[in-house]
Amino acid sequence: MKKYFILIVVGLFFIAGCSGDSGNETSTGTFTGGVNGLSIGFVELSPPVTFDEGNSVPVKVILKNKGEYDLAAGEAKAKIYGINLDNFGLAKEYKSTLQSLRGVGEFNTEGGQAEIEFGNAQYVLPVINSEEFVLRARVCYPYQTRLLSEVCVANAASKSNDACSLDGEKVSKGDVSSAPITISSLKEQTRGGQQVRFDLVIENKGGGEVYNPSVSCEELDEEMFRLSNGNKVKLEIVNPVNVKCDFKDKEPENSGIVELKMGKATVSCWLDVNDEPYADRLSLKLDYMYRDDTSTNIRIFEKN
Repeated sequence: MKKYFILIVVGLFFIAGCSGDSGNETSTGTFTGGVNGLSIGFVELSPPVTFDEGNSVPVKVILKNKGEYDLAAGEAKAKIYGINLDNFGLAKEYKSTLQSLRGVGEFNTEGGQAEIEFGNAQYVLPVINSEEFVLRARVCYPYQTRLLSEVCVANAASKSNDACSLDGEKVSKGDVSSAPITISSLKEQTRGGQQVRFDLVIENKGGGEVYNPSVSCEELDEEMFRLSNGNKVKLEIVNPVNVKCDFKDKEPENSGIVELKMGKATVSCWLDVNDEPYADRLSLKLDYMYRDDTSTNIRIFEKN
């Protein structure tokens, strides 16, 4: 009897331990999270690191969607730059993907990827001994960041209540989708007597450049467009529907352009509260164009 009792106790401890471990691994939010979007890199040996004068070598890049936003075929574009392309027989224009690039998700943990071919490069000028060049590639694409965070809808009179709390950081793990532009903070406070205020911090964490979503990749090759559209994202509040935000270029409403300074912006939004306090989910999206780049060194040897 004593033997069976010991086995039962050990079994109960084992079950409790397994339950505890499982709980620690459970995701607390909707999204995987992170600061990744579309990455770009040169395909191995395209071009090779070294080759001889007169050789014709392939040039290819690979794009990988490591974020949580799907891109349709043709939306992502890449181009080669940084050298005199005429001397290598390479085109100056952008080339688009021929297939869609799905974002990471529950059933697609790696994300979509696609190669873009730029043809063959052949250096047309004579080489003395050897020459080294830095070949650069740029990716340009539209992207979107989503946030879904639990918030408390309460006014000054109902700040202390049993339904929800205004205090503390509202962004939890899994509340923000993986993307180069992220919402790093969301805090609440009452505004006047009958409003609740949401303070959002938007940051560029991807290492690339962000632009107004209304411009094209080709337009961004012109300095005028880059200067007038740089560091701008479009913010849209999806829920609650009556939330309004403070935009510098227009009257308060639920959608508008936010300009980042030194890679960051704080936006204040608010909602009229005339009912009993309740918990809700603040849902928003950020839309923008994003550019990033990569490079590789190549050395061309004189042909003996």
